[in-house]
Formats: sequence, structure tokens, C-alpha cells
Amino acid sequence: FVHNSGKPTWGTCAGMILLAERCIGTSAVITKGQSLIGGVDILVCRNYFGSQISSFEMSTPAPPAPFATVDATDDDDGDGKKDNDDSSFPGVFIRAPAILTAPPDVQVLGTVVAAPCRAAAVVLRELERKLEAGENVIQLGVVDALERKADGAIGYTNVCLQKNNNGQEDASTLEEEKKDATSVIQERINVTLPGASDETNAREVICAVRKGMILCTAFHPEIADDLRWHKYFVGMVLEAKQSS
Repeated sequence: FVHNSGKPTWGTCAGMILLAERCIGTSAVITKGQSLIGGVDILVCRNYFGSQISSFEMSTPAPPAPFATVDATDDDDGDGKKDNDDSSFPGVFIRAPAILTAPPDVQVLGTVVAAPCRAAAVVLRELERKLEAGENVIQLGVVDALERKADGAIGYTNVCLQKNNNGQEDASTLEEEKKDATSVIQERINVTLPGASDETNAREVICAVRKGMILCTAFHPEIADDLRWHKYFVGMVLEAKQSS
């Protein structure tokens, strides 16, 4: 259905993970790693934003105007939004994944700047090490994020950007982070989200993409009182029907 039918498919949150070709932070309880349907060549980080109790809402980019509407009008359908309204969309992230990389043939429809949760930060550090070593990462399971001390205390491993005495990033760190287009390193700024590690490097991650007739969103548009993403997907259905 996804690969050969040409029919519109929309994956949200876990559905986005299933439609990805590559995934890191896969479940530790799934034998032989996370099973993926594939269809979109994106690298997804499972649980990037944290666990269920770290769910939250934040402003995300609005979807593009739909290809067409059912009634061929631009009315707001009762949600208070015109189809071409480009104001921010209330993205609800529930134990949400994030897209780290997308090739040129995948259309990026939205990005946010966010810090990974503690567990995801450790997985990302391991991913970066593998990319530096030239490995082609298809799947990467969870990495132990706990630090066990001699006195028996247990805490989270602290993954943060190293700075010198002047508060600036070390030149060696900057040089390490000059990678090609496959790099997951993006802009690093101080952003605090539920479940995010103190001092952990925030980065720009992708929250919505489209490839052909496949749509992926990291958040849950169906929970928001805003129908614009649903209108956009209906437009994809009408587009597919017209071209068939």
C-alpha cells in the first residue's frame, strides 16, 4: 500500500517512525530492533522529546495550502482558520520522535528547535560517533543513559556542549562538528522543554515531511482544534484522485 499503490498515507508520531527508512533509539524490548515499513528516507530518533509524562504542546509551522478542497472554497470549516492561514500550528507532542535528517527529495514541511531528552541525548552521542567513523546507520537501539557511581548512586549521563573558560565553544569541538549533509548536528542554542537535559545541546529537528503521497508528522494534529493539517491531507487525496 505504501510503496506501490500511490495512495496517500499519513503517519503521525509512531506512524512516522514506521514510515521511516532508518531509526535510532529503537525499543530495547523488540527482538532484532524496530520493524519499519519504510517509504520515506528519513532518519528518526524515537522518543526524542522524552517519555509519556514529558508530553507538551508547542507552536509549529503551519502546513502548506492544500492542493484542493472538497467544496473548492477557502472557508474556515468552523475551526477559525482559513486554508491559506500561515499562522503557527499548535503541535501536540506525546512521547514524540523527531526527524534528524532528510535528503533533498523529501520535502521538509516544518522544523522546531528543541533539546533531546536525557536518554535520546546519549543515543545521539553514540550516533555521532558512528557517523564520524563512517558507518551507515540504519538502526541503533537505546543506549544506557545511566551513570552508576562508586557509592551506589545512579544518575543520568550528562551530555553537553563543552565550553572554554570564556564561555565559548572549544575550537576542537567546532572542528569536530563540521560534517557533511548527513550530519545530525544543527544549530545549538539553549532551549528548555519537558524532559530535556540541563545544558544539553539543542538542535533544529524536523517535525513534518512529505515525499510523494506520503505525509509524516511527529506531533498529533488530530488532538488540536485546528483542521489545517487534515485539510492538507484531504488535498493530497484529491490530488491523487485527479492524477489517477
